[in-house]
Amino acid sequence: MESKRPSTAGSPDQIHEQAGTTTPHDDTLATLPAEPRTVAETGLPDSFLRELVLKVIWIHDRATMRELSARLGLRGSVIEETLAGLRREELCDLSAGSSDATGNSMRYRLTERGKRAAFDALQRCRYAGVAPVPIREYGEMVKAQKQRAQRPTLAAVRQALSHLTLDDELVGMLGQAFFSRLTLMVYGASGNGKTDIIRSLARVVGGNVVIPHTVYVQGQIIRIFDAEAHEPVALPNDDGKISETARYDRRWLVVKRPAVTTGGDMGSEALEMTYDATMGVYNAPLSIAAQGGVLVIDDLGRQRISHEEILNRWVVMMDHGHDSFALNTGELVRLPLDVTLVFSTNLTVAGLADEAFLRRIPYKIQVPSPNRAGLADIAQRVCEAAGVSWSDEGVRYLVDCLFAPGMPQPRGCYPRDIAAIIMDEAEFLGHPAVLSRKAIDTAIQVYLGRETLPEARVA
Repeated sequence: MESKRPSTAGSPDQIHEQAGTTTPHDDTLATLPAEPRTVAETGLPDSFLRELVLKVIWIHDRATMRELSARLGLRGSVIEETLAGLRREELCDLSAGSSDATGNSMRYRLTERGKRAAFDALQRCRYAGVAPVPIREYGEMVKAQKQRAQRPTLAAVRQALSHLTLDDELVGMLGQAFFSRLTLMVYGASGNGKTDIIRSLARVVGGNVVIPHTVYVQGQIIRIFDAEAHEPVALPNDDGKISETARYDRRWLVVKRPAVTTGGDMGSEALEMTYDATMGVYNAPLSIAAQGGVLVIDDLGRQRISHEEILNRWVVMMDHGHDSFALNTGELVRLPLDVTLVFSTNLTVAGLADEAFLRRIPYKIQVPSPNRAGLADIAQRVCEAAGVSWSDEGVRYLVDCLFAPGMPQPRGCYPRDIAAIIMDEAEFLGHPAVLSRKAIDTAIQVYLGRETLPEARVA
């Protein structure tokens, strides 16, 4: 997936409505912090919470405690502590209104002085969502989860790649690389399934991780949750009701272990935090969106920035075990990293970087072009999946044609693409799709182009 940033942050209840029914494992639940009961336990400055509550009341006009709690992800006792200070300063007061779902008719509203304070706060930062967690606590969570990261078994790797024609040795090397959680580079000619391989392996890294909606650092907010990178997992017995009993801290989410992929449209903004001037918050880069999971840089060498810049930024980052970012205010933010970094490229390894730098990438695995037996197996699978009638004779003829002297080196994608052309012709002319000699000859000429074929292959 290409990671894009949501423009707003929803409440915990809104995000949990998107969550699946799968519940996290017990070890994930054990990692979730308990809900803070006081302002001090949130780890956030009083002044920050004060402005955040003012902004939420402004948005809700006359908000009930339930609405404030749902929006901020905080229990009533924390909000009441902040509201007490706001009331003493005559920035808000209570009013009676229609009852909400809990029967509560007491609502908080801003005074004229409070409206001015809320307006000033919104001018500085328009964020009015889930309360953030301190960046120190986020760093501690990353380190704690790194110790219990799940590693894929050989059986799981084989199952994930079972739809591809790969020899056992290659499957074993790929599985070991993902098991190690070290940086991996998959390279080789285009058309041999590198992207399919790494995306299939990225999905096999299972389990869940705990992330915050946002983090707080030195007066700034960094948005961590990315609706396109993270899939929330429903928590048991988490109905969003205000309770005086201990419960999970709703500033945190349990999400499926992320697998983030970026391709040729990647620019320099993916390497660093970006500032959303409209909202007044920072968006975490891809390395943080993929925290606890897999980050795939596909088709390395075709990005809008040089592959040298990408390698220098992320390989060194992984080698050091942390990522550092500069805020607009000049402060430097450092975060520990728990990411499996995977590169896919058509470039040669020697052409990417010097030998000393390449040693920082422990696993460099080539995906070769298929041999005759492999191409025949791919052709059979493709025809069966696409509904093209085939025979052993037809498959042998296709393989013989593609491996004929003077022909380009066959790629793993050739059977798929040739079968698609045969299907197009059959549908256009109104007859069944068959892997016949005539259909193969026509499709090869259309697919590879007459000028690329040896004279004997041109009809």
